[in-house]
Amino acid sequence: MDQPVRTYQQVKKQAFDHVLAQLYEAGELRAMWGSWLEHHTGHTVSQWARLQYEPFPSEYLADLRRVVAELQTGKPLQYVLNEAFFLGRKFVLNESVLIPRPETEELVLWMLETLSEPQLRLIDLGTGSGVIPISLKLDRPNWELTGVDLSLAALETASTNGAMHRAAVQWLAGDMLHMDLPEWDVLISNPPYIPFDEADTLAPHVVRFEPAMALFSPTNDALLFYRSLAVRARQAAPGKQLFMELNYEKALEIEGLFEGMKTEIRADLQGKARMLRVIT
Repeated sequence: MDQPVRTYQQVKKQAFDHVLAQLYEAGELRAMWGSWLEHHTGHTVSQWARLQYEPFPSEYLADLRRVVAELQTGKPLQYVLNEAFFLGRKFVLNESVLIPRPETEELVLWMLETLSEPQLRLIDLGTGSGVIPISLKLDRPNWELTGVDLSLAALETASTNGAMHRAAVQWLAGDMLHMDLPEWDVLISNPPYIPFDEADTLAPHVVRFEPAMALFSPTNDALLFYRSLAVRARQAAPGKQLFMELNYEKALEIEGLFEGMKTEIRADLQGKARMLRVIT
């Protein structure tokens, strides 16, 4: 890293690829390099063919050293760069919130396809970085969106994202298992559903860096939060809707909690039963 280099291509090979080659596959390295390049220099991957033979500015080296050092620990790039993209929009990210997943994008798109009412009150329980209510508000400005989380650090991140995107979302601190909610037409949730005794089934970087509160059920009942959602559904007036992400291995068991209501399970792009819609 301290040896003089001349071009972007040389830096990529010597200071990035070579150092990280034993930890990441070539495709991952290309993607991470492209993300850092755009984040720090403003150059997109599409500009790389021209850029790679240009001189690499020495003032970028300090940040590249930092990024490489953090990546060597297994820390996800989204946390290293403090940003992630969701449905094409950039969001602030840190270790107080989960990294947004593609299946969450699919859930939001399903809601936008399904919900046609011009006026709706929607509450996202366990909002984390706020990507769900912010994305919905930006696409449906007349909807009333609220994000709820137990973590004050997560709510601070969500509030930052809301302000950055100028999305008028209300943020509430509270325990989704017990708190009284404002009036709602639609509940949304990607609840914690992994028992602590199954932590060893997750990738090490997930356990090390992503917030345990957002991953793990506080008990060994993987369906704890889904049972709470089912109680709220049974207490709701007819015609209310719930959209949630699923523990796909327990999708049918979760659907059974809403017996007597209209339910629809949707698979994600990987073919896994990841999403559930309920109409009371």
